[in-house]
Amino acid sequence: MSIIQQIDSNTFQKTSGANTMTLNRDKTGGWEMMTSNASTRAWNQGMPSLKRFSSLAAVENHYKSWRGVTNLIADHTQ
Repeated sequence: MSIIQQIDSNTFQKTSGANTMTLNRDKTGGWEMMTSNASTRAWNQGMPSLKRFSSLAAVENHYKSWRGVTNLIADHTQ
């Protein structure tokens, strides 16, 4: 099990072996998830895949491993 790490006030990252997921708050207040693993590197010629979400709830719904990130971010912004 890997831990979500805060990189800066708008960036959070989770790494497990060669798999890295980076969550960034975008300029519109939404969120972007960049995923880099063997599959995305092969498919995207070495580039991570990018998915956009309107809320942290949507991120948690899509990625089970990111459940609880809403509470983590709320704790850091208070």
